[in-house]
Amino acid sequence: MKQPVMEWRREMDCWLLRVESPLPAPQVRACVDFLKKVQGGRRLGLMPGDQRDDLDASVRALEEGRVQQWAAGPNMNGKGEIAAFRSERGTGKTTIDLGA
Repeated sequence: MKQPVMEWRREMDCWLLRVESPLPAPQVRACVDFLKKVQGGRRLGLMPGDQRDDLDASVRALEEGRVQQWAAGPNMNGKGEIAAFRSERGTGKTTIDLGA
């Protein structure tokens, strides 16, 4: 599996994990473990200061499990939510998607 994109959202105090369909907990944990290693390497190159403090806050969020899956694929509505059922008004089209 290719590593999904994860981004730190300081204002939300959590990580967003961009996925095309929801991931099971073991896969989310694998993504978190990988990112903790990456962040550890980034920390080595930072001097004390705001950037390092922000990085430390992001690592704490990973350790505490503050990760939200953000739906960002063809089955999604563009707002981070899975569109399992959608009707397009006036077109007679109805979409049912199981996200598979």
